[in-house]
Amino acid sequence: MDDAWRYPYTDFGEGRDLQSGSVLRAAVPVSVAAVPVIFSAIIDTGGPLTVVSIDVLATADPHPEPGPPVLLNLGGRTYRAATFRLSLQLHPIDARNGSATPRPWLSTVAVIDPWPHKGTALILGKTGFLESFTVTFGPSAFAVEDAEAFEIRFG
Repeated sequence: MDDAWRYPYTDFGEGRDLQSGSVLRAAVPVSVAAVPVIFSAIIDTGGPLTVVSIDVLATADPHPEPGPPVLLNLGGRTYRAATFRLSLQLHPIDARNGSATPRPWLSTVAVIDPWPHKGTALILGKTGFLESFTVTFGPSAFAVEDAEAFEIRFG
């Protein structure tokens, strides 16, 4: 990724906060590698790993072998989730015009069903995503770039 990719925050209709109005999320377009179906993914800086819906896993071909299950607490609920190694790719906001190449990464993901968050299909956590990318949050947008950008900038 030569430059940072800038994204606007997304309103999923979750209500309003006390200061700015709408609840806004840092969401990016993501797909399973080599699959044309793009899903909306929320960046969760406190999440230990990436969590995906069964719909995301269903697009993987061939279907990956399951790993050990994990217990996840998400949205006030506890899930026993199967894990998989999945190759994913981040798309620029203008992915439909093909101006930039999607950026791949390999991640352990946990699959939960039923999916708890309207409008998305992935929750990107530390393992995989935040090990591969640096995210800079601003007041009106956020930017994603390769993980090395952090070390270059801050040592």
